[in-house]
Amino acid sequence: MPIRVFSKQDKEELKTAMLEAGFTLLKEYGMTHMSVEKITGAAGIGTSTFYNFWKNKEAYVTELIRYHRSKYLPAVIAPDILAGARKLERKDTKELLFAMVDPENSIYPYLTLEDEYKLVKSSHELKPDFEKEKSIGRMMVQYLNNTREDIDFALVANLMKLLVITSESRFELHESAYMKTVDTIIEDILDLIFKV
Repeated sequence: MPIRVFSKQDKEELKTAMLEAGFTLLKEYGMTHMSVEKITGAAGIGTSTFYNFWKNKEAYVTELIRYHRSKYLPAVIAPDILAGARKLERKDTKELLFAMVDPENSIYPYLTLEDEYKLVKSSHELKPDFEKEKSIGRMMVQYLNNTREDIDFALVANLMKLLVITSESRFELHESAYMKTVDTIIEDILDLIFKV
């Protein structure tokens, strides 16, 4: 049987097809039951092709998080903000933080703490790195209006991780207070970032 050689464009299309299938599969099966076979089947390709792109499912999900973030951020941040024409106010930032854990927009509600542990263990990219997170925080602050000068980026990063962990643990929390819990964490983050 002849070996198929993929062009650079073919490879990009295959990779995108698998990443596009990922969010739907993650919502339906969770990370544990989202098999490589389901990913490649949804993309209409053979299972072995998957391993030309990722060494395992954890590497795939790590890239899926990055890919999905790159798609939803421009959807929730207006082009005029990205272009520097205006800055996000506290209210806009609150909506952005809610979108981070909204099941319609976010991958995080479909991961578990065990999934998160596997991902952090398998990827240096997801391990806590204060300098990297502080750099990202400083970059994000340039898009915000009326920010504090004394932002504790480590505390903000921890609270944002707590927000994600809360969404991942939603079914272990009291449903009647879940949205209030999310709102409280978000308000605490905003208090650390914005001037009163």
